[in-house]
Amino acid sequence: MKIVNVVLLLCLSVTRAQGDHTGGPENDAKHSLGEPGPAGGCVSDGAILTELRALRDMVADQRVQLSGQVEEMRRDNAALEARLNLSEHHVEELKAENEGRPKVAFYTALTNSGHVGPFNTETPLVYSKVFTNIGNAYSPVTGVFTAPVRGVYYIRFTALGYSSPRTVAGVTMFKNDLQIMHNGVYNTDGQHKFVVNAVTVELEQGDKIMMRLPSGYGLYDDISNYTTFSGFLLFPM
Repeated sequence: MKIVNVVLLLCLSVTRAQGDHTGGPENDAKHSLGEPGPAGGCVSDGAILTELRALRDMVADQRVQLSGQVEEMRRDNAALEARLNLSEHHVEELKAENEGRPKVAFYTALTNSGHVGPFNTETPLVYSKVFTNIGNAYSPVTGVFTAPVRGVYYIRFTALGYSSPRTVAGVTMFKNDLQIMHNGVYNTDGQHKFVVNAVTVELEQGDKIMMRLPSGYGLYDDISNYTTFSGFLLFPM
């Protein structure tokens, strides 16, 4: 299109030049009416002007289209920026909520000494190997977990009975002075016996969870950490 425009403009220039220098009004009149001059082949001034107007209109249309596209891009960018700001706001809210939320989790194992029990009376179990104690809610001195906040907690234990026949392995879980779970297994074949269980329990601030070894029961633990006591806060209330 650009080449055609240049040719048309050249033709217009040549036509006017010929009208100025051929020296005859008749010749000028013919050129102004669009008739070919001595060189021949060029279109009339009117056709050139029509073409130029068409080009002008086309440029104007393209300018309008481009303006619309730019405006649409601005709107899209504004929408993206608004969504980004909203997402950042939500992240900040979650971060603030997480920072204010109490963090409680513990994981312990009983001992490296091997056999524990049996005893003639029910005996508190003190899990002396503390691997995790976030919030310091578990005491390795007493073996008691104390809820630092009111909420729902997940409490779990594992217990191993050594491979001795005619022995009983198991534990009892207490909430304060209330027994909330007992699990035990009688060894009849001289094989290792595992007991594993867990509870989801609602605790008030200051409530205590502890494990006790029933009278006549025995457990085993060593560096392999067979007998464990663990838990964490699911959510505060």
